[in-house]
Amino acid sequence: SRQTARFLFFWLLMLPLGLWGPLGNSWNHVALLPTIWVLATFLFGIEELGTQLEEPFTILPMQAFCDKIYNWCTEIVGFKPGDNGMPVYYYDNYNLELSEGVAS
Repeated sequence: SRQTARFLFFWLLMLPLGLWGPLGNSWNHVALLPTIWVLATFLFGIEELGTQLEEPFTILPMQAFCDKIYNWCTEIVGFKPGDNGMPVYYYDNYNLELSEGVAS
């Protein structure tokens, strides 16, 4: 990635020499500046996008994600029957009547 950025920098540094002739019809070669600027913006943008795709975890807030998941897990583990406000029904496999209340 660092080598790609260096190559891209030197390539864009030498690009005005290559475009001097083709853009010679513009007044004082003034079309060279916006052309180089647009090309550099696109190429460095693609290089930065490639770097972020290569190392996505450096830009994602992974510690915040992990802390939130940990908090959810500890909250779920701490649940008691009936914490959500719904009645808890216990049943006996041998007796088909449902009874509300605490398990025996």
